Amino acid sequence: MVKISSHKIFFVIMLIVNDFYFNFRGKYCEKMRFEIKLSVNKAKRGSVLPMNYQYELSSWIYKVLNEGDLLFASWLHDHGYKALNKPFKLFTFSNFFIPDYRITGDRLEIKSDNINLILSFLPDEAITHFITGLFRERHFMIGDKKSQVAFEITQVSALKNPEFDEKMVFRTISPIFVSVLDLIKGGQIYISPESDKYSEQIHQNLQDKYEAFNNRKPDPEWPKTQIRLLSKPKSKLIVIKAGTPEMSRLKAYNFTFEISGSRELIGTGYWGGFGKLGSQGFGCVEM
Repeated sequence: MVKISSHKIFFVIMLIVNDFYFNFRGKYCEKMRFEIKLSVNKAKRGSVLPMNYQYELSSWIYKVLNEGDLLFASWLHDHGYKALNKPFKLFTFSNFFIPDYRITGDRLEIKSDNINLILSFLPDEAITHFITGLFRERHFMIGDKKSQVAFEITQVSALKNPEFDEKMVFRTISPIFVSVLDLIKGGQIYISPESDKYSEQIHQNLQDKYEAFNNRKPDPEWPKTQIRLLSKPKSKLIVIKAGTPEMSRLKAYNFTFEISGSRELIGTGYWGGFGKLGSQGFGCVEM
């Protein structure tokens, strides 16, 4: 009898599952966006968040994914979808929509009893697990060592899928982050929406995301993506992993803009986020 190691069997199974997934999702699944309504449990933990809560909120999303499918969540966290060996975790989310709030220093006091959040996904398989996990995880808490807020999910609604055109107007509901590698000094150079390089960087990022998700390159005949500002960009400094050795400060921008280009790439940005780090709370837009 020929003995086959369990590692080889697992590898073959994963190849079969992966092939089925890439073929199945394009034929039978739709991309979706959700509005999450939350109540603030002020009696449990208070109502004050750190201004930079995006990383903690991203961690909660991964936790929900983990409940839906441990293997998928682990793979998404470690690898995501890849184009040119660059990983993409193809989802994004908005800032909290808080009707009434007060900012004091680096703290955000939520005065409203109810707030909203938009979540948007390109990976269709993730959507099923995410929604399942959401209904199981009805309570959660985010914050840092100084202050935390407890939330309860009161409603999850799938939003209507828009019709995409080759020219559309969007407004950021979480800031867009774009950067390029500094070949001389190392590190990153932050790119402002007012830079001549901005449209080019947005276009390249959308192409990479499209290739990563669809497992094929974009059509070379598609028009180049162009960004035209309709409002003055407002910069926002975001601190990721505050208070840890991995802490980083990123400059991103909120603004309203007109985008022209291919419907496919514009849709990729709408679902998966414009610019970099969508899964950490950057690049979510609305019409």
